[in-house]
Amino acid sequence: MNIAQTSLDNLRVELAITLAQEDYTPRVDRALKRHQQQTTMPGFRKGKVPMPLVRRQYGQSVLAEELNQMLSELLQKHIQENKLNVLGNPIPSENKEDDGDWNNPGTFTFHYELGLAPELSLEFGRRAKFTRHKIKVDKEAIQRQVTDLQRRHGKMSDPDKSEANDMLVGHFAQLDASGELLEDGITSDSTISLEFVEDKKTAKSLLGLQPGSAVDVDPHKVSRGHDDLERMLGITHEQVHGLKGTFRFTVKEVKRLEPHEVNASLFDKVYGVGVVTDEKAFREKVAEDLDGHFDRDAEWVFRRRFVVDLIEKMKVELPDAFLKRWIMLTNEKPLTPEQVEEEYPSYAESLRWQILQQTVAEKIDLQVSSEELEGEAKRMVGAQYAQYGMPMDEETLGNVAKNVLTDEKERRRIADVLVERKVVDDLKTRVSISEKLVSFDEFGKLAAEVR
Repeated sequence: MNIAQTSLDNLRVELAITLAQEDYTPRVDRALKRHQQQTTMPGFRKGKVPMPLVRRQYGQSVLAEELNQMLSELLQKHIQENKLNVLGNPIPSENKEDDGDWNNPGTFTFHYELGLAPELSLEFGRRAKFTRHKIKVDKEAIQRQVTDLQRRHGKMSDPDKSEANDMLVGHFAQLDASGELLEDGITSDSTISLEFVEDKKTAKSLLGLQPGSAVDVDPHKVSRGHDDLERMLGITHEQVHGLKGTFRFTVKEVKRLEPHEVNASLFDKVYGVGVVTDEKAFREKVAEDLDGHFDRDAEWVFRRRFVVDLIEKMKVELPDAFLKRWIMLTNEKPLTPEQVEEEYPSYAESLRWQILQQTVAEKIDLQVSSEELEGEAKRMVGAQYAQYGMPMDEETLGNVAKNVLTDEKERRRIADVLVERKVVDDLKTRVSISEKLVSFDEFGKLAAEVR
């Protein structure tokens, strides 16, 4: 038995595994004896079939099975003993053929190719500079939030006729090319918010309407993008892309939100009775809350962008040709070379991040405790229930979190969240980060890029 390792390049090695007859014969003989005990043939009782007949019937398949098992064991042992950080699994060599005669078994030589993970340095130096963008808490941002709070705590009324910023509750019905109701066309009970209608002609046609009024509209002009239109008409995303023509919208109700006045009543509703006593203090409190909210948003956007930019800056090399072959050979469903080329960039990006996480985890001996798992599970469960207006007491929250962690899949998912957070926290200390204040709109564009 012999294993020879040859370097193909800095990220690939080739293993030539040579097995002599004496290496595998004992295993093959033991396997054939097990078969003999279960084999039945005409003229022989179970377990009494002569070995030459058993060997003739099962010999070659048993030999292949035992050699495959031996090779798997030897490959794993070699990888562990030589501390090879492999990517994927060993695959047959592309350029060398295996040696051996299956009809007259003797010495066999098998050739495998292994892809190796690159060794990464975490010493980035001064060249690793990154920018953390944060929304400016200016008068405009404060006023925007105050207006939102006024609307949130305002009153809904039912005016006789629609005006700008009203909401129309009604029924959509699809029309044909001649302007008549389309038989079996799309229908939906939904709403139109006038404040979001940007087309001036359409917006004008929606003014002065009252319950029972009908107006023909282009649905694309009364919705905010494809996702909104999909929900508005209750159709699929594919239907939205091919949707043309007009719909008749029949008004059932006109709703008007009357914003709450900026007064003591609003202060008490937002922050509690007596916490804020005048408008100046109210706006200062709003600014304080916005600063915290904007900072959390800034951190979320930064962390998403930071990982991508850092990996790009590190120029992490991968054994691309090996990985593409490995994907084609091991994928459950057959893939064409074109499919692999199309999907490989996103796979490679994910793999680079996994390698970086592994490097950091080993560097800092990263651990996740059971207390941390439970704490994160409680945070996730609490946030989920709070989203639906269902806050939990501490005892109930703890019990639900523990129950979540009994699911191994959920436990791994939560552990992955903690590992990623700790890795990014460590990487942030190894680079230079400066903060830049941007407008609300500028930040929105940055956030859209990382979603």
